[in-house]
Amino acid sequence: MLHAVVMAGGSGKRFWPQSRQRRPKQVLAVGGTRPLIAETMARLDGLVPVEHTHIVTHQSQVGPLLAALGVGPAPSVIEEPYGRDTAACIGLAAVHVLRADPDGVMLVMPADQVIRPVERFQQVMRAAADIAAQGDALVTFGIKPTYPATGYGYVHRGSKVCDADGVPVYEVSRFREKPAKETAEDYLASGDYYWNSGIFCWRAATILDCLRRFTPDLYAALERIAGAIATIAEATVLRETYEPLEKISIDYAVMEKAETIRVVEADFEWSDVGSWASVARLRQADADAEGNVIAADAALVDVADSLVIGEDGHLIGVVGLDDVVVVHTPDATLVCAKDRAEDVKALVAALEKSGLKDYL
Repeated sequence: MLHAVVMAGGSGKRFWPQSRQRRPKQVLAVGGTRPLIAETMARLDGLVPVEHTHIVTHQSQVGPLLAALGVGPAPSVIEEPYGRDTAACIGLAAVHVLRADPDGVMLVMPADQVIRPVERFQQVMRAAADIAAQGDALVTFGIKPTYPATGYGYVHRGSKVCDADGVPVYEVSRFREKPAKETAEDYLASGDYYWNSGIFCWRAATILDCLRRFTPDLYAALERIAGAIATIAEATVLRETYEPLEKISIDYAVMEKAETIRVVEADFEWSDVGSWASVARLRQADADAEGNVIAADAALVDVADSLVIGEDGHLIGVVGLDDVVVVHTPDATLVCAKDRAEDVKALVAALEKSGLKDYL
């Protein structure tokens, strides 16, 4: 049986001031008209039954996430007492899936991506699930790059393995970190590199075996947690066992060490919505004649290629600026160069250091 695991932790610091500790990025409608988590769940409709869909998030974010989903059948929510990166998140989900379904196949994805069209997404996911179900391969999804991005990791594909329902499948030669621009241009020109989507598919038993081999301390913790599920001690064991865990991504913990990895060519439109600049790219179809994307009451004079977002009832005036981001909320306003949008995370860190907790 195919199970979906939606990773919905984190606070989305690059989306300050709209994103806050108790209003995380995944409940914002930055990619369209609905919250990102709602878009993700809608994308799974018809692919994975809601009763086999699991959202993994921090305990403090459960309420906002469920509210963002609105009415209707709710997926199961697996609560993390502490954020410990994706290896722990995926391992925790895997022990729950394995307990319910020893042959379960996990489709793992972040909650904060924009993917279109849904039909092609589902076709590619089904092809990957078929591959994962047949053996012990770890399957990742490579996005065909459209420009030399320096903000994404890359997957270097190896030999072609097969076509699964018309979807090309390759061995993985190597994972590459975020490159310099010249290197990214070489990757794009070669045609042998994909953007690393952060979406995975594998059997629950397979990923747990990998964690056993490559991260024995994490695996021992997961064994203890699994033994306490549905007992009176579950919450206590989870909290005590989770707190000392190392923060490590699934990429470093497993993907760069495992032997049998496949990359499925994902030719759908994809964005990880990593910063306000990516929101501007996503909404270019709504841009005015000067290239400005405006979601606010705004008056602009001699402004081009900018993003302006605000609350109803508050007028934003911008004069003589190009390539900027302006985001207004009732208690905080961001103004930054669009090409520095990634550095909003550093601004949040500065707020934390200054003790301005009311704005986090």
